[in-house]
Amino acid sequence: MDINITGRNAEITDRFRVYATEKADKIVQLAEKSISLDIKVSRHSEKSGGSAGDDRVEITLVGPGPVIRAESSAADKFAAFDLALGRMLERLRRAKDKKKIHRGNHRPVSLQEAATDGFAQIDLDPADAELIERVNGKSV
Repeated sequence: MDINITGRNAEITDRFRVYATEKADKIVQLAEKSISLDIKVSRHSEKSGGSAGDDRVEITLVGPGPVIRAESSAADKFAAFDLALGRMLERLRRAKDKKKIHRGNHRPVSLQEAATDGFAQIDLDPADAELIERVNGKSV
């Protein structure tokens, strides 16, 4: 996964890069197939509507499925990053929990199990894959 850290009107120190990269490992655990993680740090002044000297951190996770974003602002970029990271992890946990099967056998039925159960109910034996390929004109 690519981690991109950019700053707008704020300096990105090596200490912050190391801190953000270490904390991003938690995101990788919950979203294994993610493609990139964008971290944008910006400093707002009183003219732009924020409090004087507030840092805003926006975290964007791009992967298969919807793009997941979290943002937060605080007095310094480390505190803002921690708040945004907490929101991102909560959203990832919710998304992962939606994919779980919460009742019954706790796992989806495989295609092979479903096929053998279906054939057993009507007293038929499924044909071998080699026979099907020979009938279709393909040789093994």
